[in-house]
Amino acid sequence: MKHFQAILFTLMLCFFSSTSFAANLNIETTEPAIARLLGDVKVLRDNKYMRATYGMALQKGDTIYTGRRGKVYIDFPDNSRVKLGSRARFKMSSWGKKDAIFTSSLKIFQGAFRYTAGLIRGFSARQTTVSTRTAVLGVRGTDFWGRVKNDTTFFLLIEGEVSLSPIDGEKVTYNQSLHAVNIAPKSISTPQLLSMDVITPLAMETEINH
Repeated sequence: MKHFQAILFTLMLCFFSSTSFAANLNIETTEPAIARLLGDVKVLRDNKYMRATYGMALQKGDTIYTGRRGKVYIDFPDNSRVKLGSRARFKMSSWGKKDAIFTSSLKIFQGAFRYTAGLIRGFSARQTTVSTRTAVLGVRGTDFWGRVKNDTTFFLLIEGEVSLSPIDGEKVTYNQSLHAVNIAPKSISTPQLLSMDVITPLAMETEINH
C-alpha cells in the first residue's frame, strides 16, 4: 500500500508541479475559456474557423482543433479543466447551470485528452459527461486521461471515480486509480495497472511545459 501511495504522489507531482491546478484555475472565468495554448489551435464556430487565443470565451457548439504540435487547456466555471494534446478534436456540446448545479456535455472525437475536476467553486455540485466515439464517461470528482481512436477509447483513471458506459454496453462504476482499460463499443477490457515508465510519457502528451 505504501508503495502504491508513493507512486500516486509522484504522479500528482508530475501532473501538478507546474500548474498547481488542484485547487484553483489559472484564469477566472464565468464561461468556458481558453486558459493556455501552444502551437496551432483553432475553433470552429458557425462553420467558420478562428484562431484560438488566450482567454477566448467558448460557446455551445464550438469545436476545438489542435494541429500537429498544438495543445490547449480549457477552463470551466466549476473549476474543472480539459487538456488536449496534438491532433485532437473536441466539442463543447452544452454547458450551463441548473438549480446551482453546473452541467456540461463534452465530446472528444479524436486525440489525447485529460479531464480534471478541480475543487468545485461557485456551484453546489457538477453533472458532467465526456463522450467519445465508443464510450460515455460520467464525472464524479475525477481526474482521468484518455486517447480516442476510431474504434476504441483508451482510459486511465488517475484519481477518484467515474462511470463508464460503452456506447452499446452496460454502465459500470470504475475507481481503480492508475489502472487503464480499453473501451470498445460493446465492452471494456480487464483493468491493467500501469507503471510510471508508461504513465509519464502519456502525461506529457497533454502537458504544456512552458
